[in-house]
Amino acid sequence: MARNRPNWRAIKIHRSYTVEEAAIVLGVAKGTVRLWLKGGLPAITDKKPLLILGPDLKDYLETRRKPKQRCQLQEFFCFRCKVPRAAAGRLIDYVPKAAKSGHISAICEACETIMNKNVSAAGLPLLMRLAEVSFPRGQPSLTDITNPR
Repeated sequence: MARNRPNWRAIKIHRSYTVEEAAIVLGVAKGTVRLWLKGGLPAITDKKPLLILGPDLKDYLETRRKPKQRCQLQEFFCFRCKVPRAAAGRLIDYVPKAAKSGHISAICEACETIMNKNVSAAGLPLLMRLAEVSFPRGQPSLTDITNPR
C-alpha cells in the first residue's frame, strides 16, 4: 500500500467495519487489520463477517501512535539513530535562505551522520550562545566573480 501509517482520522465513529472495509479506509492490507485483531483490537466475533466498531478502531490506533519527539534549538533529529541528538563538538553550520530564516547542519555525535534543520534567524543569537556556529560560503556564483572565464 502507499502509506506507512494508517490515518486514524479517516475512521467514522458511528460506523462498524469489516476487516476488508477497515483495510480499505485506512490504506493497509487486510493482514495488517487481522494482526491488530490478534494484538488486542476489540471486535464483534459472534457472527460472520467479523465487525469492528469505529470507536474501538479509532481508540486502538490512537494508543498505538508514537508521540512526536521535539528537538531543542541546538538539537537535530538524527534519522539513523531515530532520536534528537546534539551536534558533534557543538559545531553547527548556518546558511541563510531568506531574510528571516536559514538552514543549519551538523554531524551527529553518535553515528556521524549529517543532520539538517531549518531555523528562524531570530533564534540565531541564542543558538550562537549554545553552540559554535559557522557561516560557510559556497562556491562563488557568476555574479560574484569580477572576471568570469
